[in-house]
Amino acid sequence: MVLGGVIEFSFNVLFRASIYVLVAIGLSIIFGSLQYVNMAHGALYLLGAYVGYVIADSNFYTDGILASQGQFGLDMGFAAALVLVPVIVFVVGVVMERLLAKPFYDRPLLDQLLVTFGILLVFQEVVGEIFGKSSLQYPRPDWLQGAFALPGIGVPPGFEAVSTVRVLAVVLTIALIGLIIGFYRYTNYGLAVRAGTEDTEMTQLLGIRVGRPFLLIFALGASYAGIGGLLGGFQFGFSYQSGVEIIIPALVIVIMGGVGSLRGTILASLLAGFSVAFVGEFVPSMSTASIYILAIIVLAFRPNGLFESEAIAQ
Repeated sequence: MVLGGVIEFSFNVLFRASIYVLVAIGLSIIFGSLQYVNMAHGALYLLGAYVGYVIADSNFYTDGILASQGQFGLDMGFAAALVLVPVIVFVVGVVMERLLAKPFYDRPLLDQLLVTFGILLVFQEVVGEIFGKSSLQYPRPDWLQGAFALPGIGVPPGFEAVSTVRVLAVVLTIALIGLIIGFYRYTNYGLAVRAGTEDTEMTQLLGIRVGRPFLLIFALGASYAGIGGLLGGFQFGFSYQSGVEIIIPALVIVIMGGVGSLRGTILASLLAGFSVAFVGEFVPSMSTASIYILAIIVLAFRPNGLFESEAIAQ
């Protein structure tokens, strides 16, 4: 029983940390690479949740424009949503970077903050009008129901209360973190982004075009937020306000970890996941607020975050 409780709590922490890191890592790499504050990142989380919902099943809506359409959805299953959502949100990220982000790269951070937060608010209201303002819940396919089980072995000891989707989210997030680190360290595009981050003008004088690498890193961050919306929406449900609800904690996590530090973002997400899971066991109403209390404590001792002044690939 003790082992099961420890494992269950650990995966609760890791799952919440996975959702936070998938959103925060995009914020961190976009700001660390492009010096661009993208509060519209919450809209990409929201887009991932709703697009995945439409792909996964044929659904009924109780209000909004789609309420009069009867069933509306592609009914392709959650596995298809896992594949298609990051692709779709990646494409949206490309369009967002070209049309909405690039014109503001050289503008003050306050301008970026106001414009992108305004985009998020407008987007969520449009989503609310189309899909309705009620909370939605994904249908659960058979392969994601019940406790996590290994093929041919069954449920491992202590995993009786650990859902399959939590294990899936943790494993997928670890793989995605490895992918982004590999991109920065071992690809020419990653090297171009790192060089452009240090000195864009000098990098361009050396004949290295940084526009396309910057576009790619923006779109990658967008796709990660979309995956976060898909997984978070599946487990906790979602509504048209979910984008605003996730972006503020994600921004706090980026600042707490150290802006531009992947390692700091990951560690801060783990601390936030632990804080939410632990406080939620005793005072559920304070679970989200505990992230801000944690950030105050961390920044009081380390004003620049857990890992300050680090290269983006660290």
